[in-house]
Amino acid sequence: MIKTDIFNKDVREQFRASARDRVYRFILADRTIKGAIVHTTRMVKEMRANHDLEPLETLVLGQAYIAAGLLCSGFKDKTDRVSLNIRCSGPIQGLDVESNGYGEVRGYLKTGRIEVKAPAKLKSLSSLYGAGFLTVTKYLENAPVPYSGQVALEHGSMAEDLANYFLVSEQIPTGFRLSVFFDEAEEVRGAGGIFLQALPGADPAKLVEAENILQGIHSLGEAFAKGKTPEEVILEEFAALGPQILNSSRVEFFCRCSRERMEGFLKGLSQAEREDMAAKGPFPVEVRCHHCNSLYPFTREELTALCR
Repeated sequence: MIKTDIFNKDVREQFRASARDRVYRFILADRTIKGAIVHTTRMVKEMRANHDLEPLETLVLGQAYIAAGLLCSGFKDKTDRVSLNIRCSGPIQGLDVESNGYGEVRGYLKTGRIEVKAPAKLKSLSSLYGAGFLTVTKYLENAPVPYSGQVALEHGSMAEDLANYFLVSEQIPTGFRLSVFFDEAEEVRGAGGIFLQALPGADPAKLVEAENILQGIHSLGEAFAKGKTPEEVILEEFAALGPQILNSSRVEFFCRCSRERMEGFLKGLSQAEREDMAAKGPFPVEVRCHHCNSLYPFTREELTALCR
């Protein structure tokens, strides 16, 4: 992967930002509700830079990245992964995002730019999704085949449609809060999310209380921008439900693409296709990873060598 440098070679600031981006697992209500909270400011900033996104695209794709970062928090095996796929008729057109047990998140919008006549007057994202479907697919190490479930987009909201997916497809009451906060210059200053999920034996009244608290958290991204930590948010907001933070782990915008993998892709083309590219160019021939937008150039000499 080739990341766009958003730190101007300031390694110290890069490490500080990396240390803040983590997913924290916690339990509530005498261990009958589980949850996770994720700080993803660096992840969303790097995602935006690599994909060269405007604010609206950053918000839409950023929410999907945050959701994927939350969903990977429950994996037991590092190689487990989950993908979120949306296909829709609105200007967003769709997106593909995935995360794994290492906390690595990658993905892309189906359209480079979301065409909206008056984005400043846009009050919600629901009109931009239109009709469509959300598909969640889990690839688990110990499962013989991937598990996939699909629901229609009923809300035009990543948080609400994901909650609906878990209720309909997995029969588990679940709540999400996803937040990307921009300053007046439309720069990302904070990003993060929370999800709660009922465990067997959960008291319905406690579930309602937890959901009300969750929906009352106005802007998690803004809270993070002002310096609040994920631990403080959980311990303060959910104090009435006896929160206990269990552990935390990394979360990062990261793709395992590489120059070697792109060479493998080129080698997979037919001999005639490779020879045609080596003869006609244009050079350098550029191979782009759609998951992270990394660009790998190949010279005529390198392509000629691949034809041998």
